[in-house]
Amino acid sequence: MSNSSLPPSPIELYLLTYNCNKQTLRPDLFTSHILEALPDQISSLYVFGFQEFCTILESSFTSEANSKLIKLNELIQSALQEKYQNPSSFQTISMNFLGAIGMIMISPFPSKFQKVRTATSSCGYGYSSLKGAVGFRLTYCPEGRFNSTNKVELSFANLHLNAYEGEYYYLKRNKNLYNLIRSLDFGDGYGLIKPKNHIFIMGDLNYRTSQDYKSYSQESQELFSLSEIPTNDSKYIKKIESLVDNYDELKKSMANGGVLQNFSEANITFRPTYKYHINTAIYNTKRSPSWCDRILYVSSYEEILDDNLGLRLLKTTGAADTKYVESLPYYLPKIKTYSSIDSLLLSDHRPVYLNISIPFNPPKSIISPLSGCLQILPSGLTTSTNFDDFAQLRTLESSTNVVSGPTTVYLIPTKLDGFLNTIVRPIMDLLIGYTLWFGTTTQGRLLLFMIFLLSWSLYYIS
Repeated sequence: MSNSSLPPSPIELYLLTYNCNKQTLRPDLFTSHILEALPDQISSLYVFGFQEFCTILESSFTSEANSKLIKLNELIQSALQEKYQNPSSFQTISMNFLGAIGMIMISPFPSKFQKVRTATSSCGYGYSSLKGAVGFRLTYCPEGRFNSTNKVELSFANLHLNAYEGEYYYLKRNKNLYNLIRSLDFGDGYGLIKPKNHIFIMGDLNYRTSQDYKSYSQESQELFSLSEIPTNDSKYIKKIESLVDNYDELKKSMANGGVLQNFSEANITFRPTYKYHINTAIYNTKRSPSWCDRILYVSSYEEILDDNLGLRLLKTTGAADTKYVESLPYYLPKIKTYSSIDSLLLSDHRPVYLNISIPFNPPKSIISPLSGCLQILPSGLTTSTNFDDFAQLRTLESSTNVVSGPTTVYLIPTKLDGFLNTIVRPIMDLLIGYTLWFGTTTQGRLLLFMIFLLSWSLYYIS
């Protein structure tokens, strides 16, 4: 098949999520470790998501949080420029934050991106910004924004969900996850899930490996033992994959249809990213070691394969098979690296990053055009499919026992979402911020004392 019949080239992306645990990051250590995790091949877009990048008090006041995020942007820019030795090309396309949840987009090809939209939504106590999500939506034009014959939208969300082990908190995470996906309002009539979009979810999703944690249990001992297994051990990856399958809440929930239907995640081959003693590689036994920090993407690409490259034609044999395999990157995502930065010890979390190549053509929509509800699609090709095994692909194609259709999970922002995010959230953030300011700062305590003296004086004078 000639190149002229193929879609535009795949889009190279690099995503990283990091819960900073409210720590002030040492610039030299942070930059050097981020530098090590950057891909050698330059990407079209770099997306960095942070949680707890500042204290709760700082996050309650916009200027303080913005100042912290700007410093993080400077550190990332420094790492990118050092890695690729091109100090002038990288530009920050957009930055946005909600409380202590921040997101930064940087590209060496800023002229290829346009129509950047942002969105925020919260799910903390009283709908405060203690937990929530930040989102970006933008249009990618491979020939440049002034020649936008070919263009496609990409949507990203950086989430920080509620913590703790237990059935109650697990169900609450599931509920808040869908609430945030729905209520991220980009002003175009959709939440995070929009037709004809590549969609990514990243962040500290806080899914755990135990609902009844005991540090001495067998599952806990298996997880703690991972810190002692050398990463070059041949049994290391198999051990991790087995523990993820057996214990990870998110993995099991996705498998049984509990959350994130038609989303995929690359194979996890790294240690649990939480909870460490800060500045050490030692797990804190107060919590079950868990893969809290994740990056996922909508993976319903199999339905949009070109008729000339459909699974039906994979039944051909001989040299033709090679041609189709070579063409698959134009139609299916390719995971290059999905890992953690195990050596960055500044937080009780470890950063997780994904280097992925996605096809230009977006996946099939997972939102019903009639009801606005989540639509379950037939399971199909994923990044874990072995494309050398054509028997597996033929079996997949001939499968007739798939069930698909709309669900009752509504995914379009509602008027209530707007009210909560524009009225309730600012009030709650203000109350939390000034309560902390009065209670924890010298200036706040002094002002509170003066207000008390003034009130006492007026009471007795009157």
